[in-house]
Amino acid sequence: MNHDLTLWHLFFRIVERGSLIKAAKDLHLDPSVASRRLAALEHQLKAQLINRSTRKLSLTAAGTVAYEQMRPLLDEIDGVLSDINNKSLVGKIKITAPVNFGEHYVTQWLTLFQLQNPDITFDLVLSDQCLDLRQEGIDLAIRIGELPASTLIAKKLGNMSGVLCASPEYLLKHGTPKHPQDLNYHKSVIYSLRQNTSPTRLQLSRDRVVEHVELSGSFYLNNVGAIYQAVCHGVGIHAGPAWLFNEAILNKKLVRLLPDWQLPTLPIHLLRMKNHYVPSQISALIDWIVLCWKESEKLE
Repeated sequence: MNHDLTLWHLFFRIVERGSLIKAAKDLHLDPSVASRRLAALEHQLKAQLINRSTRKLSLTAAGTVAYEQMRPLLDEIDGVLSDINNKSLVGKIKITAPVNFGEHYVTQWLTLFQLQNPDITFDLVLSDQCLDLRQEGIDLAIRIGELPASTLIAKKLGNMSGVLCASPEYLLKHGTPKHPQDLNYHKSVIYSLRQNTSPTRLQLSRDRVVEHVELSGSFYLNNVGAIYQAVCHGVGIHAGPAWLFNEAILNKKLVRLLPDWQLPTLPIHLLRMKNHYVPSQISALIDWIVLCWKESEKLE
């Protein structure tokens, strides 16, 4: 049976947006037109795909099967058609990354990629929340830290080192810790969005000795840039990414603490949806980000 691919794209968008009205707006359709097209697809399949009896749309059993089976197939068809019709890289890529990491690294990487591929359009979403790739229509996500179990395809870029630091003013007032356990008596600036572990729990190691410390948080923040400002203004001690604090340490705006002790490194991954076919522009961008991260590691 011959089905119009645009009907399937509408169905997918309704599922991912959770709303026929939102999906219609995304596709520049009148909601009544979108409703008729959804009904046309259901008529062709001789099955109801979406329950419309509740305020929030939900998939029927047939709709669930249709979505799970057809979505990867349509993604593959779209990618193949795009590659056939375009010799150069073209298309829109939506990517998400943590706010300050995105400002520090990703914006520059994408700018350089776009200069080489001017027909590429980027939608960069900077957020410290773990956005749902399918629901938000995101092609690639950069995530820092241990990953929870999921069906996403993850490519590890490398590991991110950390430093323990404080301002000279704070240390003058409160003293300089000489051992990890001394941190129990200091004020700390805490990143409240830390994943998979307590935000106040800290591990440091030297040789084969491992010390665990429960920090006394005096200031909790959900943004790395705000943490940087708080630490520089003497609020407390912080264990954070080296890329954020190294320049301030070199300029003596901050002091690195316990340099003989190492913080655990944090893995950094590039995530994408599990599709059989990866469009050429996505594949090329993945290779570019891998290269850019390797170059940035050399500069740390």
